[in-house]
Amino acid sequence: MQGLAQDTLETYTARYETSMYGMNLNIERKLVATDQGYRLSSEGKSFAATLSEVADFSVTDGQIGGQHFVYQLKSLVKRRREVHFLPEEGLIRSLKKKEWTEFPWEPNALDRLSQQEQLRLTLINAEQKGAAPPTSLTFVVIDGPKRGEKILDLVGTEELETALGTLETLHYQRRFEQSSDRSSDIWVAPSLDYLMVLTRHEEDGSPIELSITAVEFDS
Repeated sequence: MQGLAQDTLETYTARYETSMYGMNLNIERKLVATDQGYRLSSEGKSFAATLSEVADFSVTDGQIGGQHFVYQLKSLVKRRREVHFLPEEGLIRSLKKKEWTEFPWEPNALDRLSQQEQLRLTLINAEQKGAAPPTSLTFVVIDGPKRGEKILDLVGTEELETALGTLETLHYQRRFEQSSDRSSDIWVAPSLDYLMVLTRHEEDGSPIELSITAVEFDS
């Protein structure tokens, strides 16, 4: 499956299994077109918790422009995060733990969900130009009171056994300081329009894994 034009993302519905915070969840991730661009949603539910993430964004010249992001976790504890992208006010406003933080406007800033589609779009564009996958990628991500640069380094091409069969993937790893006890890896499949097929994160000895189980493209 080949990537489309640089400002067009193929819409899809993908399903994942995940283990996080001691819970097992089935996640449905859906990308749909809207009048203003796209909406990416990620929804999961178990007997003990409901998880929801929604990001609205546009795409111009191969760059995602954030509009609005909401994260909600409802379990024994309730968590909510939001990011509002307000170019007309020259601001980005971010909510965490009921406190808002304001950042100066940055046109390339992303929330943590739309950043994953920016990775996909960047790799689609590289393939269309006949270029090799970038060996390093940097994304500006707003998350709560933090504005950080998320750097992904290409580990290599790997065959991965998945619920969809054996897939050729690109493996990227997030760069942390050497003293950090965190790790974060993502595998994307060129044959699936660079869709994420596996992620693994670990922090403070707590692993989180998200693996694909099914996908349907709309075209």
